[in-house]
Amino acid sequence: MTMKTKDYLRDTFRIAVPSIIEHIANVVVGFADTMMVATLGTVATAAVGINATVTWFLMAFATLFAVGTTVQVAQSIGANNHKRAKRAAINGLSGGFILFTIIFILIFFLSPHIPKWLGAESEILQDAVSYLRIWTIAIIPMFLGRTASSILRGIGNTKMPMVVAFFINILNIIGNFFLIYNTRVVTIPIIGTEFTIWGANLGVTGAAIATSLSNALGGIIMLYLLFNGSQIIRLNLKDLFKFEKILLKHIFKTGAPATGQDLITETGQVLYQKMVASLGTIQVAAHHLATTAESLSYMPATGFSVAATTLIGQALGAGKKKDAENFGRICFILSIFAGLFSGIMLYVFPKQLMYLFSKDLAVINEGVGALRIIAFVQPLFNATIVLTGVLRGAGDTKIPLYAALGGMWFVRLISAYIFINVLNWGLKGAWLGMLLDLSIRFIIVFYRYIKKDWLNAKIIVDD
Repeated sequence: MTMKTKDYLRDTFRIAVPSIIEHIANVVVGFADTMMVATLGTVATAAVGINATVTWFLMAFATLFAVGTTVQVAQSIGANNHKRAKRAAINGLSGGFILFTIIFILIFFLSPHIPKWLGAESEILQDAVSYLRIWTIAIIPMFLGRTASSILRGIGNTKMPMVVAFFINILNIIGNFFLIYNTRVVTIPIIGTEFTIWGANLGVTGAAIATSLSNALGGIIMLYLLFNGSQIIRLNLKDLFKFEKILLKHIFKTGAPATGQDLITETGQVLYQKMVASLGTIQVAAHHLATTAESLSYMPATGFSVAATTLIGQALGAGKKKDAENFGRICFILSIFAGLFSGIMLYVFPKQLMYLFSKDLAVINEGVGALRIIAFVQPLFNATIVLTGVLRGAGDTKIPLYAALGGMWFVRLISAYIFINVLNWGLKGAWLGMLLDLSIRFIIVFYRYIKKDWLNAKIIVDD
């Protein structure tokens, strides 16, 4: 029996909507986090902002096991081979634990030096070092939690990651409320009652503690759900570290290019951030705040990308190429419409978005120009995110890697350098480089998608 368009849409939204809500929750907390830190001033905002590149760079290593394991689990579930899906999950978590422990040790001891390498000015250095070191403490449970979330998504369960995201995000905001600010007296306007709210007055350090604790707890909860919840492939602790060479090979084959894609992007971001840092503290703050505001623009695309990876992986695992093709097409079309809407919002309301985070007019004006530039590429950027999910579902992760390499290293960095240092276009020049980068990535990934080679990917679900 063939599926109708409404069936494809139903399944797509069933997977995508919880993922979109989860991303909205993450973005809202990112907004709240940024606004709370921004009340401390431009220096504090820049101290957190300069670490954003580092944290995203490190997240790339979580992608190795998150993506690789998701694809293996989804394809195995599609083939109705639940035992293999369980073994893939165990191998992904076990391998991840070893890698993430090594990363934690390295970054914890290097954290006093990294912000300086990124070009942090002396006025923000102390806060930047404090934030990074505290954030690093949660790496192991946080990254394992990302892998666990991806396993659940591969099964088709996107609701649990959504619920956990809501919980830890609320916890993060509460932590910020008590840890960032000093003890203060608050008055309820209507009844005029005053009461004292305790505060630790830790500033940037308080924000780091709240973020680290909530991330660690979120990871622990996700792992608990996999090992103790009522999932299709409930895992057992006694099976951990029972490595299987063939399964690990498949996980690495899919996950390594995805990690390479993120590493290429984030390594480039380090150099890109240094270019922005050379413009001054105001530009660093504006860049960080504009990037946070822009994260609104790809919320739907992130959800549709998750849906594409899960549904296409399961369809190809079941040998249903036509279903895989239709899911890919629907997710792609939805991403274009979402990108058009978000692009209009960024172009029409950039000042309002920037004003959410800062009252510094210099910072706001810099951010407005950046957001209006990037608004034009939102349909292509959203489509690239979704098409990457389409290709990942088929295990085809190399083309997005090549797209990232070409876009970041041969387009963004070169053009941004020229725009900033030769033409003196400032922060707008940096964001013009980003626009060109994202455009090139779309062209490369879209070409791969329309060739349809991914539909003929070799699917192994019986080893």
